[in-house]
Amino acid sequence: MALDHCSAQSDPPPSEPAVGSVQPRFALPNDGFSARTQSINALLAPYSVVCGTGSWIEAHLVARLGDVQGIPNLYGCGVTPDEVVKLCNQASAPVLVFLTSSIAADHGIDLCLQLKALANVPSIFFLVDQPRRLPLDGTLLCDAIVSAASFGNGVVRDALVAISKGQCYRDPTLNSDDYPSTTVALKPREQQVLELLARGMSNKEIGFKLNIAAVTVRDYVQHLCRKFDALNRTDVVFKAISSGFLHHPSELL
Repeated sequence: MALDHCSAQSDPPPSEPAVGSVQPRFALPNDGFSARTQSINALLAPYSVVCGTGSWIEAHLVARLGDVQGIPNLYGCGVTPDEVVKLCNQASAPVLVFLTSSIAADHGIDLCLQLKALANVPSIFFLVDQPRRLPLDGTLLCDAIVSAASFGNGVVRDALVAISKGQCYRDPTLNSDDYPSTTVALKPREQQVLELLARGMSNKEIGFKLNIAAVTVRDYVQHLCRKFDALNRTDVVFKAISSGFLHHPSELL
């Protein structure tokens, strides 16, 4: 009897969940998951897809998905910023980069700046797991920002639709309270140092440009870090852009 049962031509279709029951978000019989997957795959079709994550396990799983076309047009997955940049330079345009905030100690801020300075500028989709630790508003250094907690709820598709239209997207669950607000007043010399920082100049180069000592520039940079509550020089530049003290990074290069 068991053999007869196993040799049936087809299994009955999965039953609809009972009213009030909860279907796992990523369950394969989930019709919503299947529909979103097909839609996302269609939106990925025009791109060479590059992924970047600081987790070797995530990178391994992504590579396996690419091997079976679970991620269409996947070119590769890097586990360091340098690997991501190299993959983007090698991939055919247009390139779409999926980044997680684990990619680097600064959560990928400097990497976004590097990617936006490439000859073939990629679109950047950012997946964050701790929004309060990432000073990113989704409109400057990346094209879309999505909370990991929302993944699988349809926001990925919404973000890709926005990117395909040349628009920016921020996960609606990431409200303004998730991002540190900064009220800053800069002195003229601090503004000058900030603008030269944004051009990637060293303390010595800034000092030569402004005719001041490199140690004085160092002090200005430290003051700027405190004023913007920034982790480092790169974070200062990012927060200054977010706060309106600098132009878009592509205009600074």
